[in-house]
Amino acid sequence: MDDAGPMTDNLTQLVEQGFTAFKIGWWKFGRVDAATDEHTVATARAAIGDRLLAVDAGGSEGFFPGGLAWAKRTARMLADYDIAWFEEALAPDDLGGFAELRAGSPVPISGGEVLTRRQSFAPYLRRRAFDIVQPDTTKGGGLSESRRIGWEAQDLGIRLIPHGWNTAIGLAADLQLSSALASTDPVEYKTGSAYVEDLVAGEWRLDADGYLDIPSDPGLGVSLDPEAVEKYGTRPASADPKE
Repeated sequence: MDDAGPMTDNLTQLVEQGFTAFKIGWWKFGRVDAATDEHTVATARAAIGDRLLAVDAGGSEGFFPGGLAWAKRTARMLADYDIAWFEEALAPDDLGGFAELRAGSPVPISGGEVLTRRQSFAPYLRRRAFDIVQPDTTKGGGLSESRRIGWEAQDLGIRLIPHGWNTAIGLAADLQLSSALASTDPVEYKTGSAYVEDLVAGEWRLDADGYLDIPSDPGLGVSLDPEAVEKYGTRPASADPKE
């Protein structure tokens, strides 16, 4: 999310690049007033037309002020703009709040990106607190754990759409995960990030329908770019002391 001008420019450029699904979030959403929230969503909807649009409130932020009453009102507003799902509408440990919100929301409710391991997800799945569960494979136990979460969700009629925008390795893992779960189709992809776009050899390319290919080489199907790892890795040159 951003002010109307920059956000419209950014979304328009992404539409021109072939993206067909978008998620906007955080910024001032839920942190100023209802008019700001609706204006932001309306601006994004106008920029992308009838393409998929999801909204992420960023309720895992330490001092996020939105509560259950705000989330219920906001869900009704989001329904007017055909929002695909409402993500992180509440603090991540508010199991009862999510269950109540989801039970009456006119738009699908999603969450779970900060939970780790399948045992943490189980209460949310069993209470039907989410329509869409979003484990982050890079910090939730890896592909095997995400697949187990996906299996349990699938048995309960809950979709899994992975949260994973942080590195190219995370994206590659999520593409493999999406191929193994029947109800998973969108994969989160953070544009404009060197950690996603530059870290592996080659580049991510959308096909004519706005999809990424699932890599078919061994392992995750991608190869690290040594120069990029040296530049952006765990000990980047920029961390060296200057004389």
